[in-house]
Amino acid sequence: MSPPTDSALPSRRAPDPSEPVTLYAMSAYTSGIRKPGHFHLLRFDENQSERINRYVPHRHDFYEIIWLPVGRGVVQSDFRTFPVQDRTLLVTSPGQIHAWQTVDPLEGEILSFTREFFLVSAEQPGLLGRLPFLQATHPTPVLTLDEEEGARMDRTFQHLRQDASEAAPGRDDLVRAYITIILTLIRQAYQRRAPAAAFPPSDSETLAQRFRMALEEHFPSMLEVGDYATLLQVSRSHLNDDLRRATGHSASEIIHERILLEAKRLLIHSSLNVSEIAYHLRFQDPSYFGRFFRKATGQSPGTYRDDAHRNLLAS
Repeated sequence: MSPPTDSALPSRRAPDPSEPVTLYAMSAYTSGIRKPGHFHLLRFDENQSERINRYVPHRHDFYEIIWLPVGRGVVQSDFRTFPVQDRTLLVTSPGQIHAWQTVDPLEGEILSFTREFFLVSAEQPGLLGRLPFLQATHPTPVLTLDEEEGARMDRTFQHLRQDASEAAPGRDDLVRAYITIILTLIRQAYQRRAPAAAFPPSDSETLAQRFRMALEEHFPSMLEVGDYATLLQVSRSHLNDDLRRATGHSASEIIHERILLEAKRLLIHSSLNVSEIAYHLRFQDPSYFGRFFRKATGQSPGTYRDDAHRNLLAS
């Protein structure tokens, strides 16, 4: 089988039960304020008591918003390195690989929540599907707020902590409301820095966001364009036309980008060999994976891995 195209994508295989990159599930966190499987809120220093090694590249099965009013550090998010300073927000999506490289004393909050807590999916994406910064491909997952924005974010987190700590009727609805406020404040902060993004999304952009959410939800078990068209209740041509209008790329091209991103993640951060990575990404033949990767990057998977590891050691 050839590398994936619009009509011929890697064949499906049974999901691999092993995790090639360290994954911290929501259930791994037991301190702080929480509803298991739905949300947790803990202070940044509490994270250390959970035996969670923030310096090891890892990912989550939930969304995470880290709010740091005070401190300095450096964080890596999917091959990019960002400085952290006072009044910094870090937004991480499910599956995104990140790690702290250096951390001075930091003060702040870690807020995490699942899609299930918001009762959303690709079919009904709700607010989460309308926020580009919740996508792993967003170019700036780290945002520094000004003093006024920071003060408002502080107040919102204080109210969230106060109301989430009380096991009263309707607590989950209050937590969802505060998360919605926090996400909206982040959205407004991004829009102030890029005013063109303030316009309401077009129908094509909305479908593109739903498609990306569906791809994250089903990757890598579902890679056929036709399956996504069926899931989103549109024709294949409608899906491709809207995606090209919104992103400049077809559905298969976006799927290829996602496969390539995961390949790079696994080459750098896992101990899987190239053949194992090929099978993990649903290629039947590792040689096809090698040709797919070389066409996209100009390097073989092995050369890319060696170069990346040398660069990490040199940094």
